[in-house]
Amino acid sequence: MPTNVLVLIHGITVRRVADSHAGEYANLIGGLFDKRPVLQATFPPAQRIRVEWGHRPLNVPAEQLRPDQRIMDAENRLYSLVNYAAVKADKSPRNHVLSPLAEPFGALTRLVTDSVKENLGILGLTDAVYYISPDGEDRVRAAVYGQVLRQLDPFQGSGEVRLHVIGQSLGVTLAHDFLFGLFAPDAAFSGGQPGFLSNELAADDDIERFKFWRRAAQGQEANTQATFGSKASTGSQLPLMMMRKQALVEILAAGGTIDPAVIGLPVDGGIRWRIFYDVDDVLGFPTRRIYRDLPTIEEFQVNSGALPDKAHSEYWHNDTVLEKIADLLAKCT
Repeated sequence: MPTNVLVLIHGITVRRVADSHAGEYANLIGGLFDKRPVLQATFPPAQRIRVEWGHRPLNVPAEQLRPDQRIMDAENRLYSLVNYAAVKADKSPRNHVLSPLAEPFGALTRLVTDSVKENLGILGLTDAVYYISPDGEDRVRAAVYGQVLRQLDPFQGSGEVRLHVIGQSLGVTLAHDFLFGLFAPDAAFSGGQPGFLSNELAADDDIERFKFWRRAAQGQEANTQATFGSKASTGSQLPLMMMRKQALVEILAAGGTIDPAVIGLPVDGGIRWRIFYDVDDVLGFPTRRIYRDLPTIEEFQVNSGALPDKAHSEYWHNDTVLEKIADLLAKCT
């Protein structure tokens, strides 16, 4: 019997105060178990990995924060400097703003645009910008991969270990990159090996763990085999991330698509990857068509919220999303 492991990775965080995603994860798991009670036995607590990254946790002094956990404080400072209400209140003689008479519909327009520019943009999209920067990528991967790898320790030597990954927002990209690092052949990497193996910010023990699970994913470990169980993606930003690597640019520029086999996805059989998007979500995109057309990928348009910020953050409360993910997990375990 395979061992099924559920990995949950949240996305960009627009909160301005220290917090954790424990409540969101608990609600998601509870919603999935309500839809398919059998999953509770399939994924007992020891087989659920809940990742935290990129925000200030509760009750941790500033001097003890990881580099990626300082993002929130930096975003809050940035927000205080550039949000329009603060700029308008600045009485500096070098600050020039339009009179309300010069923009009669401005207040109405900003009811929508403020939530996009200032909440999703300054407090959220900046997480993604940090991740795709050279400084941020290594720090976020060290944090995220390390948490997953350490919690996989008990399953070394357990035969087949099926990885089931649910990602939200930028967590979709992090999940994709983690699976790519495990399952892609050496030839898929510009340096001939996953970049995480040369990540100087990752703990040496985590790099050794990564090497083990990559061997397990490549069929090179006698007593452990890592396999792609299933993947669920909500509010995907993968289309935005296609321009971060020249190899992807070349594929798209030539009219091609991405081969999802590089993340371990089977090319035939039943559905193994379900993608969910809301057209009102300005940071979540349809994603299926950037990959090779396979019978193992399925995509759903849902209505997760009326306003752009709510649409991006409420997928895990949507009944269709919960039903379809629970069904996927039940069929792939």
